[in-house]
Amino acid sequence: AEHLRGKKHRRLRNLRAERRAQERRSLFVSGFARGTSGAELAEYFGTFGDVAAVVMDKEKGAYAIVELRDAAGRERALAEPQHGLAGRRLRVRPR
Repeated sequence: AEHLRGKKHRRLRNLRAERRAQERRSLFVSGFARGTSGAELAEYFGTFGDVAAVVMDKEKGAYAIVELRDAAGRERALAEPQHGLAGRRLRVRPR
């Protein structure tokens, strides 16, 4: 049990806590047109709250993770019944 107080373990615990907090602020978004930029998604989701980051799927560009600065912005986005961008209906789910 001594190792549980070590620096490495503490760092890992902090990392996990940060990742969980990040997930509570993040959305999984798909359904947008191929070639849609992260900036376009950030602008759209900016109407729900400050966007901290947009991570695009590098393989096919089929989905993105949109991280908002706070969980309230994410809740506002999830409460919206329908999302659309450039004439395409977006699928927005919790991450």
